[in-house]
Amino acid sequence: MKFKSLISLLMALVIAPAFSNVASAAMTLKVAVGDPEESEQGFVAKAFKAYVEEKSKGEIKVETFFGGALGDESESFRNVQKGTLPFAVGGIANLVPFDKRLGLLTLPYLFSNLDEVVVGTNGKPAEILNGYATKVGFRILTWTYTDFRFISNSQRPITKMEDIKGLKFRVPQSAVLIEAYKAFGGSPTPISWAETFTALQQGVVDGQCYGYIGFKAMKFNEAKQKYLTEVHYTYQLQPLVMSERVYKKMSKENQALMIEAGKVAQAAVLEYQINEAGAAKADLIAAGLVVSQLEDEEKWKKAAFDIVWPEMAEFVGGEDAINAYLEACGKPKWQK
Repeated sequence: MKFKSLISLLMALVIAPAFSNVASAAMTLKVAVGDPEESEQGFVAKAFKAYVEEKSKGEIKVETFFGGALGDESESFRNVQKGTLPFAVGGIANLVPFDKRLGLLTLPYLFSNLDEVVVGTNGKPAEILNGYATKVGFRILTWTYTDFRFISNSQRPITKMEDIKGLKFRVPQSAVLIEAYKAFGGSPTPISWAETFTALQQGVVDGQCYGYIGFKAMKFNEAKQKYLTEVHYTYQLQPLVMSERVYKKMSKENQALMIEAGKVAQAAVLEYQINEAGAAKADLIAAGLVVSQLEDEEKWKKAAFDIVWPEMAEFVGGEDAINAYLEACGKPKWQK
């Protein structure tokens, strides 16, 4: 599927307006963003803010706080669940502790390409994921597309699985990603996102994983990250979530506005990711980043399906939950 078709698909899924142009009551809503303003997360927050404020004619104000200004992503999600914070944007791994079935999205090689990612975050697949989230206090408004989690490190190029051995990598607090790195031969170390730059700079770990726009926004090239490999083991999805408690207190018109603003932001960030990732890559290469491709990615896939999926299936809800999602995505069922 061509990129323009992907964007058209998302725009077609934006619901028809069901709210009046004037909000029923003035309010100010805060959005916590884990990444810097220049990231895809930052882009989503600003797109959401612009749409809400425009359609409410300024009656609803949205305040954005970037770079973990309101706490790290885990803390922000906890506050959203409690209803003390209306919105937060963060990595999917930080939502998994609230409902393990959301960990489906962290299974390595779940998605082969961007087409599959878009299918898996819209329509019935998105309804399944949002159903899990709403039961534990979150409403997923937007899936932020932030590219595959390319592996970077300070020591050497990685072009085959053997090259990863002996290297320490920062990973989020995700059991699935930890097991994936072990299966690939690396040494995973869970470190909070807020502490990642310092850990890289001080040599606590050798590397991390992120897409080009986020890598540039976090200035990881200034934290000894000289080598990057375009491995496609997982696509980084970062939901913009709303507190279900806050949502239920809103008028139906404002509820509809929140949902539509989320869909508009999702379509906008897809276009942003497609258009800007290449430019970010070029800038990083010009600044000295060495980019490599894998010579044996099929070997990585085999390790994922033979080792990680069977070992982590129960952790993400079991075979039935995995297959319900795969079926919704139009994929064949999986068996241990």
